[in-house]
Amino acid sequence: MLKDQKFLKIEDIEFKVIYSRRRTIGISVLPDSSVIVRVPFLTSIKTITRIVNEKYGWVLKHRDNYRKLDNSSLNRSYTSGEAHLFRGNESILRIEKSGKSYIRFYDNTIELGTGRTDDARIIKSLLYKGYKNEALIHFPELMNKVLREHENQMFKPTGLVIRTMKRRWGSCSNKGLITLSTELIKLADLFIEYVITHELCHLKHHNHGKEYYKLLSELFPDYKQIRKELRKYIQ
Repeated sequence: MLKDQKFLKIEDIEFKVIYSRRRTIGISVLPDSSVIVRVPFLTSIKTITRIVNEKYGWVLKHRDNYRKLDNSSLNRSYTSGEAHLFRGNESILRIEKSGKSYIRFYDNTIELGTGRTDDARIIKSLLYKGYKNEALIHFPELMNKVLREHENQMFKPTGLVIRTMKRRWGSCSNKGLITLSTELIKLADLFIEYVITHELCHLKHHNHGKEYYKLLSELFPDYKQIRKELRKYIQ
């Protein structure tokens, strides 16, 4: 083994530590489900263990997602009759020939119009554009709902950004900016509200330490079960 690399294990997560000249600690989960922790030279094992423990839930979620990844989900045909998730329901994609592109979401149906009904790339692009448009409407409403429910916490996020994120459901910056993945629009509101609450708690505790989870459990008592269910979904 190279002297600037070593393997460690915390509970059921085994990870490779790579030492380099970087100034911060970074954790990556790769598509083969392996976990890499990159750290500055001279970083102690104690510090590495603490950081990985703080990110334990995040690492576990992404590692398990990759492990459960079904290749068929990567090879969707984007044709009429195919099922796609929207707001927690499996909706059937209905594609129609149209001179003007459009997409409409209903309870159990997604209607999509395009002049290129046989072009999976264009259909996928329209579908995800529709997902993002729905997220731009729905997520701020849920954010306001969660903020109202926890007014006593006096959460003051500096803003809300909605964008495509392949490796995480949400984030909270050091400046208080909450970012949510458009992928969440595929899931039921309960999951979205959990992610929002999860990120809002980072406004007070920007880590995954004991005080953070104490606050999260007060605001979202069933967070462990919801987090477990959330791990079943592939981003």
